[in-house]
Amino acid sequence: MRSSGIYFFLIAFTLTFLALFKLYMPFLMNLLIAFLLFIATQNIYCALLKRFKSPLLVSTLMLIFLITLCFVPIFYILLSLANMATNLDLGNFQNFLLDIQTRLTLFSKDLLSYLPATIQNEANALLEQFHAIKWGDVVKQGINLIAKASKNSFYFVSDTLFILVFLFFFYYYGNALGHYFLELIPFDHAQTQSLYNEVSAVISVVFYSSIFSMFLQGALFGILMLFYGYNAYLLAVLYGFASLVPVVGGTLVWLPIAGYELYLGNYANAIIIALYSIIIIATLADNGVKPFIITFINHVLIKTPIQINEMLIFFAIIAGLTSFGFWGIVLGPAITALFIALLRIYKTLVQPHKTK
Repeated sequence: MRSSGIYFFLIAFTLTFLALFKLYMPFLMNLLIAFLLFIATQNIYCALLKRFKSPLLVSTLMLIFLITLCFVPIFYILLSLANMATNLDLGNFQNFLLDIQTRLTLFSKDLLSYLPATIQNEANALLEQFHAIKWGDVVKQGINLIAKASKNSFYFVSDTLFILVFLFFFYYYGNALGHYFLELIPFDHAQTQSLYNEVSAVISVVFYSSIFSMFLQGALFGILMLFYGYNAYLLAVLYGFASLVPVVGGTLVWLPIAGYELYLGNYANAIIIALYSIIIIATLADNGVKPFIITFINHVLIKTPIQINEMLIFFAIIAGLTSFGFWGIVLGPAITALFIALLRIYKTLVQPHKTK
């Protein structure tokens, strides 16, 4: 090919690529999430494919499995919260908040009487600010937030549908697409395989460990809520998703429940809920059992054990949640693993030149 032909091809390819990027830009995040879910669950897909020998059947089964596992609980939470919001008596709720405000103010003043004068003055200033809160305005802002969330739920539903469609095609055509793109990547086959194995291993560990941890912690909290007459299934699902939030985790769920029991005067119930959540769930189930879950996943469910420090994966999850929201749980570790794998390939490419 003449040099002019090469330049023309590069210009035409660049313009076409930019046009293609512009065309599919609204779906890029959905495509990426579907691809990462495909990578995380590919070993299950391959195991089912060996048994049933039908890509169409296995792709459908995998889709049903992920819908039941990931998306049905989310929709259940949204519908339950929407139902609670529609049945909420705003007048009674505002009076409830005012009653809590009065009780906290009186309790704090009694407690402050035992503290030094300087601390009392600063605390009293904070109490005055707290007492000046207009709960009617707070309730109105809460209603506005619920209205905005209901509008965003439409986009969530549409994004979910696109993710499921893309995920089905990744399952069904994944083998052919994989071979095609392997031929385009300008690396040796061993390097490409190493790159893919490392990224898929990290994504799989994060995905499976998160699912196991969500299920275990949510189930433990739901069992406790059965004894106190709450909606155990809803609170179990909420606790499971809250457990994914770094640092605070399930505190977002059990602390309001314990506070409500204190408000009702059920001090023993509040103490039991707090101690059970901190000791049994947060300490034993999360910090005690989770390392064994990760070890089991890393050595049994995954072909290639991960070569990335677990603390780095933890910080990658935090960064992913901050940058991408809920799906950052998978996106953060995936981007980090891809970068580290590329650094390893770069090292193997540069090392021979340094030794010469």
